[in-house]
Amino acid sequence: MRGRVLGAAAVVSYNTWLAGPFLTGDAGVLSGYLSELAAADQPYQWFFRLGDLLAAAVFATIAVLGRTGWSYWLGQWSSRVSAALLVAAGATALDAVVNLPCAETRNAACAAVPSLSRRIHEISSVSVGIALLAVIGLVAAALVQQDGWSPAARSCAGLALAVGALMAASAVAPWAAPGTQGATQAVQVLACSIWVGMLAWRLPSGTMPHD
Repeated sequence: MRGRVLGAAAVVSYNTWLAGPFLTGDAGVLSGYLSELAAADQPYQWFFRLGDLLAAAVFATIAVLGRTGWSYWLGQWSSRVSAALLVAAGATALDAVVNLPCAETRNAACAAVPSLSRRIHEISSVSVGIALLAVIGLVAAALVQQDGWSPAARSCAGLALAVGALMAASAVAPWAAPGTQGATQAVQVLACSIWVGMLAWRLPSGTMPHD
């Protein structure tokens, strides 16, 4: 039961961007990177920052429980998946603490000013993406090692490729197709959060006291 609660919490907390258009009354608010919703110059920044902090805590909890809880499914790979998810949790928390100074797609003057917090935020955001991609890839590797290229392993590897492609697309979107980075990133974030939620569901009840 608690695994299901953690899974639902992972999906909900990591997708507070869905509330962006309703809070701001502006559907175009999602045209920039999702992190811009939590930028220092945005009126609802704390809603989105707290959502990310909650997501980080949920990710970390799932990772800690999964270190041994996934061993029945992933064997020795469970500790590696757990470590990658912990990195994603830590980087997500840093994302929320060190937010962007401004919504850069809407404030060109601010975007042109050098900022240490912006650089730290960029590094943490990239780290989140790479860590979540690693989580998927490590599960795929575990499945391949155990059962070869089974349908589950192929599906997992396909998801990893899709998420990697979305990451690349959102990175080049500001130059190749301005205004599409938000939508591309939203699909990536939703897919990754559902994946983490699935990992929570795979936690056996025995790893969670009073379940």
